[in-house]
Amino acid sequence: KRIETSFPSLAKRFFDKLAEGQASQAETHIKVVSGSVEAACGLGLADAVVDLVETGTTMHAAGLEVVGEPLFVSEALLFQQKPTERNGLGGGRKADIIKIIEQRILGYLTATRFVMLIYNVHDDNLTKCCGITPGKRSPTVTELKEEGWHSVSSLVKKEAQNAIMDELIKEGAKDIL
Repeated sequence: KRIETSFPSLAKRFFDKLAEGQASQAETHIKVVSGSVEAACGLGLADAVVDLVETGTTMHAAGLEVVGEPLFVSEALLFQQKPTERNGLGGGRKADIIKIIEQRILGYLTATRFVMLIYNVHDDNLTKCCGITPGKRSPTVTELKEEGWHSVSSLVKKEAQNAIMDELIKEGAKDIL
């Protein structure tokens, strides 16, 4: 079989292990490529590819499908030395930069896990609706020009947003975004 990949060592290890214990061994030829690995099969350059994917959307768009378990699962981690004045992380410019990076990562994670839900609600139902949407810290409640009405903004987990919207409607919330 012809395999194209940007990860030759990982691919070789996988196919060597796969070949162990098989009576007839099909020869596997691994070719190293960089970028657009998923195009190799469509161009007739490979029978299969080994590639790094996050969601598989690009692979599916190229007409490919997953035929095995992931070779490995990874995640990105950010490490920092223990902050001291000597290494510059206890204060000053380096510490400020690390703090900015940390805040940006936390902001990104919040943006990928939560959505901002905004709705209008009458005084009579405000407490109940705010209980449904407590937010990460608390909901933002703003009085509307129309007496007795409030606009509420709150972060809710993406996977729960539809159920929360349904519950808010039952409790009298209007104009839900």
